[in-house]
Amino acid sequence: MVAIINVKHVFKYPVDKVAEIHLTKYPTDKEPTVIKVETKEHKIDLNNGADYRRRWFFCQNVVPQIMRVINVLNEQEIIFEEETWLNLHNSNLRIESRNISFSKYARLSEESTFTPSVENPSWTIFEQHGRINVNHLGPLNRVLEMFAKKCFTIGATKALKVMEEILYERCHSEKGNTSQRSC
Repeated sequence: MVAIINVKHVFKYPVDKVAEIHLTKYPTDKEPTVIKVETKEHKIDLNNGADYRRRWFFCQNVVPQIMRVINVLNEQEIIFEEETWLNLHNSNLRIESRNISFSKYARLSEESTFTPSVENPSWTIFEQHGRINVNHLGPLNRVLEMFAKKCFTIGATKALKVMEEILYERCHSEKGNTSQRSC
């Protein structure tokens, strides 16, 4: 069976600012489970307005110790790959993510978009669709899918909170004037 995750969020900031925060938010003290980020590839085509990045995220393994008796789950870090396509002309960001670690046993994938809101073009709509499929582990397949779904849901909520905090910090003046945005 496959576990599905769907997330939708409205940022009250323009796409270019939200995309910038997404592309620069890690590592941060606000989310210590993301240990480091390595850019594997980065291409900018100004003629087409395309900014492409392929990055690896190294995260702490959050699998409980009791489940780590399964040798394949007993890793220090979990690695995820993220590919992003930022369209500089149309102000949208498309993201595809997948796991590198455990890929023989589990397929974790996400597709996300940041697009201008129809209601207010100065706002950004974030939509994420994820799939988790565990196999080759017998009766633990469904248990691990549900555990991963819970972790990913918590992680998505935390990532959105971190982005909102960083957006607020960067877009409001340091002088205590919270009604004036610099974004």
